[in-house]
Formats: sequence, structure tokens, C-alpha cells
Amino acid sequence: MIRRFFDRYRIKEFFDSRVRVSWRRNRAYASSGMFLSILYGMFLGYSRPYHMKVLCKDKVFQRIVGFSSFPDQSTISRFLFSMKVAIAREISFLNYDFLMKFRRRYRGYRSIILDLDSHVMPVYGRQQRAGIGYNPKKNGRRSYHPLFCFIGQTRDCIGGMLRSGKHHSSYNAVKFLKGVLNRLPSHIGKIMLRADSGFFSHEMINFLIKQGIEFYMVMPMQGWVQTKIKHIRKWHSTYGGISTGECGYVFTRDITLRMVVIREKVTKNKTIKKQLKLLDTDNTRYNYQVILTNGNKEAIDVWKFYNQRARCENFIKEGIYSFGMDKVVSHSWAGNSVWFELLMFAYNLGNIFKEVALNQKNRKNMFHTIREMLFLIPG
Repeated sequence: MIRRFFDRYRIKEFFDSRVRVSWRRNRAYASSGMFLSILYGMFLGYSRPYHMKVLCKDKVFQRIVGFSSFPDQSTISRFLFSMKVAIAREISFLNYDFLMKFRRRYRGYRSIILDLDSHVMPVYGRQQRAGIGYNPKKNGRRSYHPLFCFIGQTRDCIGGMLRSGKHHSSYNAVKFLKGVLNRLPSHIGKIMLRADSGFFSHEMINFLIKQGIEFYMVMPMQGWVQTKIKHIRKWHSTYGGISTGECGYVFTRDITLRMVVIREKVTKNKTIKKQLKLLDTDNTRYNYQVILTNGNKEAIDVWKFYNQRARCENFIKEGIYSFGMDKVVSHSWAGNSVWFELLMFAYNLGNIFKEVALNQKNRKNMFHTIREMLFLIPG
């Protein structure tokens, strides 16, 4: 099924025509064949070149996909080490063009929801441009800290940026978002954006307002934010111990944004998410979330709309657990950039594969579940 899917959408021809590796000549494996081999390995669940060695000896697999042989780990490693950053950019454009062709440039979509997120990728070695920064799982370890942008309606990854781990989530986020917006088709009239507190910055908010983008962004629980919450006197109860309130955030002399505050009563069998010195002084304790927005939705609808962004975490989990998005496979920055772009292309191909091959449009299985259905259970 995967071979037929790759043949139907002419993946090898896409690489032949769009990605030119001019310095590799008279090699046993053409560049397009190397890229296609790596994609097959990712689709079959092998997240590192070393794990793909099983395909070197699997003649049944090679015959099914039409390969005379499969490159071993050292061949893939040398191939990645020889890469240049320009090749990563070409794969990024290929990914976008393929997405636009399949989605018919999102014809019929009058509005688009963009979900911004970032992820920490720890490294184990001296990889180029890896740095020490925010790393919740491996504190103090060098890492990369890429950015991602997903289309909320279709789960497509429309863009990504690999960065050093020493940078905060908001570093170069505006530059990254500008590139994403420039790629969007011109017929899309309304753009809505959801982002977590890592992207909260004056530069980002100012850019979103100037671009006319309706945004929903979580605010970090700093002291001044807690002080504003403490002065809210009017709370609207909804359900399940959840209530909402509002206050204003004076951004400039002429612009005041809405701070929608959601508080959830902490019961005995629940733990408080974060100790807030200014707010948790009474006997009744709450978990708080503050969403900054320039939209006109009711407070409870703001909360519900933002919570749909939780699926974005599942998109990244799909990339991690199904395609190895958290793996760093080369010591070269250019090689890791190429691998990163191939991962995002594999993620989008997997998302499309679910729709056209398995007829999963609204409710989609994780790809490791699909592998069990296609390979492990029949095997």
C-alpha cells in the first residue's frame, strides 16, 4: 500500500525535479533514491539509519518497492554529512508545494487556524549548533529547539524551523510566522492563531495586530498578571467547578486587549498545577489559565476554542512516536536540517496516507497503530 501510495503521488519524481544534489555524481544510489529510501524507513517505523539496517537484508521488501538494494547506515550517514542547508530549504519548498497540490491550495477554506508550538530535542554528542537552554526532560543537556506550525483543520504541518536549544520559544518566532503567512494562498480571508505562553512577547503581539490576525495566546503567570486576576470581582460559573472572568490588557494607548481568565476549583483528589503566591491565599484553591485575545468570542468559547489546540500536542507526538522527530542522527547541522525536513515531509505524507488509503478523515489513528494493522497483525 505504501509503495502504491508513493507511486501514485510520484514522490521519487518530485525529488528528481525539485531537489538537486549536484556534487553527488556516479554514485551507487541516486540522491532521489536515497531520499526515497529514508522515507520508506521512516514510514516503516525505523527512526534512525542504524535501525534501517534490517531493510538492507530484506529482499522481500526490496522487491516489493522495486529496489535492487537498500543503503546501509554508513552510506546514509555519509549522505547526510555531505548535505548543505540549501538542500533542506529545497525539501521544505517541495513539502509545501506537494501539500498545496494535494489540498488544491485549500480551496473552499475562507479561514485558516494556525497552531504554533515548539519541541526540545536532546542530543547525545557534539552536534553542530546544539546548545544548552530550556530542557524539561534532560535539564542541562545540549539540545535543538525547533518551531512548528500546523493547520488546525487538516493537521498538516505547513512549516518548521530547526534552531539551537539555547533559544527561547519566541526566538525568531515572528520571522518564522512571516514565512508561513507568505506561503498561504491569497484567497484565505481570515487567519486565526493559537499559541502557548512560550510565544508571549510584545514583538509577536504587535506583529499579529498589524497583520489583522485573530489570536488566542496563553499568558505566563507573572506577578502583574496575578495582581490583575486578584482584582476581578465578577466571575461567571459554567460547569464542573469552572468559572470565567475578564479584564483588560492595555497594549498601547489606542489598543486594549482582552484577558480571559479561566479558573478551576481544585478538589481534594486533584493537585494544583502551579503554586501562585498572590492568588492561593484563601481556603478555596484554583487552577488558573489566562488567554490573551483580540477576538469577540464569549469567555467560555475562547477557552473551548483554545483547548482544541491540545490536538497540536498530539500532532507532535505523532511525529515523535511514529516518525522519530525527537531523534538527531548526524553531527552536521546541514545533515540534521535535511533529516528534520524529511521528517516533516514524512509526517504530511502519513497524514495524507490516512485520508486517501485508509479513508480516515475526521478520526485518524496514530501511525504506529496503522503499522500494527498493516504489518504486525497480518504478519
